[in-house]
Amino acid sequence: MSLILSKKIYDINDVPKKTGIYYFIDTNNIPIYIGKSLDLNKRISQHLNSKSYKSDKIRLRFNHIRYLVTRCELIALLIESQEIKRNRPILNKKLRKKKRAIHIKKYEDENGYFGLKITKEIHNSITSFKSTKSAKSFIEYISHKFKLCKKINNIFKHEYCCFSISSKSKTQECLCEETVIDYNNRFDEMIKSLTLPNKSFAIINKKHGKPYPFVSVKNGVVEGYGFTQNKSLLDNRSQKKLDFVTKDEVIIVKNFYNKHQNNLELKITE
Repeated sequence: MSLILSKKIYDINDVPKKTGIYYFIDTNNIPIYIGKSLDLNKRISQHLNSKSYKSDKIRLRFNHIRYLVTRCELIALLIESQEIKRNRPILNKKLRKKKRAIHIKKYEDENGYFGLKITKEIHNSITSFKSTKSAKSFIEYISHKFKLCKKINNIFKHEYCCFSISSKSKTQECLCEETVIDYNNRFDEMIKSLTLPNKSFAIINKKHGKPYPFVSVKNGVVEGYGFTQNKSLLDNRSQKKLDFVTKDEVIIVKNFYNKHQNNLELKITE
């Protein structure tokens, strides 16, 4: 399976109102910005008519447009991530890194509580970031969302434990003043929200007609995507394998599944 892009587009009216990815390309035939949309025509029009800084840069630098119709939002998201890593467009900020240098791992403290720590070791990492600052911001967010102790998660550096202050009672309440089992169960729920099951399966969109779009996952890693005529018999020959295997793709698939799981079907492939 290969990507078949449109011819060079100079007139916005030649862009369809379909799901896919789009490229703004300069006079040297180099992509300067890549994006995805459920409506290619509408999104490209927004870029060309917006008064934002990014849109000003796009209008000044681009010569023509190319697009790829994917029919499927999840596949469009994955192709966008892969194409940004491959082409490294100057106006794309996110998804450019093929590898990320800062990782977050799970550990167990001396009292048996599970926590998060920032490390440069990629082995068994939960997720990864470009900088320590980004990793700390993520831990701050996830600690608040799942009510996890910021001291155990290594972003609260005082000797005493972290606490939250109730605006009504004005009392100090520690977020980890509960049994190890209860706390660790909540921690594990957080982990499940970030990772894919450690087994092989395909995600198929039930609302699409033939050929059915699918994304394959193997041992918790996004392996590739494609289209099949038979949902019960996936053909590896119809699958496009990812060139860049990063945490970005896992996060994309996990977030999409959480949001649209009623429209998706999981098929175990092993």
